[in-house]
Amino acid sequence: MIPAARLSAAIEVLDQYLSGTAAEKALTNWARRSRFAGSKDRAAVRDIVFDCLRKREAYSIQGGGLTGRGLVLAHAAAVSEDTAEVRALFSGEGHAPEVLSAS
Repeated sequence: MIPAARLSAAIEVLDQYLSGTAAEKALTNWARRSRFAGSKDRAAVRDIVFDCLRKREAYSIQGGGLTGRGLVLAHAAAVSEDTAEVRALFSGEGHAPEVLSAS
């Protein structure tokens, strides 16, 4: 998986969590549906999800809302200081998350 696809997977898992599914259950469901994902991919998605959950309040403010997309956007911005790199991850191409808006 490319890094952008890992972010998309984390967004999917976090949206399930925010709709009421336990985090472990949401991760397990994603992993069962995504048999193509290797162990490093599953670990990376898990790390992103739990980092977002640990810093949920701060990330929801930075990312523009308490959504999977908002949390992962703030996580990506925290990991990479380069705005162009974050925009490249949110390109909307292939399995990448949708393009970022001007706001």
